[in-house]
Amino acid sequence: MMTNFLQRTLTGILFVLVVIGSILVHAYAFFAVTVLISVIAINEFTQLLAKKYGKINQVMAIVIGVSIQLIAFLVANGFVRQQYFLLILPLIWIPFVVELFEGGEHPFRRIALTLLGPIYTAVPLALLYHLGFVFGTYEPLTIIGFFVLVWSNDTGAYLVGVSMGKHKLYERISPKKTWEGFIGGILFTFVAAFFIHQYTGLGSLALWMVAGLIVGLFGTTGDLIESMLKRNVDIKDSGNILPGHGGVLDRFDAVLFAAPLIFTLFILFS
Repeated sequence: MMTNFLQRTLTGILFVLVVIGSILVHAYAFFAVTVLISVIAINEFTQLLAKKYGKINQVMAIVIGVSIQLIAFLVANGFVRQQYFLLILPLIWIPFVVELFEGGEHPFRRIALTLLGPIYTAVPLALLYHLGFVFGTYEPLTIIGFFVLVWSNDTGAYLVGVSMGKHKLYERISPKKTWEGFIGGILFTFVAAFFIHQYTGLGSLALWMVAGLIVGLFGTTGDLIESMLKRNVDIKDSGNILPGHGGVLDRFDAVLFAAPLIFTLFILFS
């Protein structure tokens, strides 16, 4: 048990250092990390679904996902105009054309599952990267603030859930989650949001408070959805690339679901 705890702790520290370090070093470094995470996440996602639903075009899913992120990178850094976001649309039709010529049974199931990987993983990560540019130039503290909210929600939910949790939140999907932990997680994000605003001076306090509420609500929803995915294919962890933590999907479930909503919030109201 102690060995597993140490392994989990060291992996968690290294993971945080890589993510936060890349954000602080340069926008290009963080882009490289998000692409790497996306490739691993799509690989995990397609392998999980393939166990249940048969062959999925994993290479195509990865190519589409990385292409989406590359377009977002070029637009965010000003290398191309915002209209180039429209290049994402033709990517969606590639699996349809491929299946037309490949043939075989269940073509539309393969099309749907091939597209679902990039939509579930690469699109949120592309928007997370773009979150760093919502105030004009690249601002790493915006992205770090988002991660602090996510980690505060996880920490609050765990601490309050373990010490006070009695009422199950959604036992069919996640037996350990409780309403007390859920509320505790949201309260922790509010506290984190206050200090993020005080420290960064970016946006208004109300903006960060709403961001905290969104992370508390939809970060938890993302966690439940990933639990639903794992139950559907009858596995415990999405992968084993992070010793003691499972796979990338296990660590980014809340991030993937909350990031698009936080990006939308900041674009509309910052």
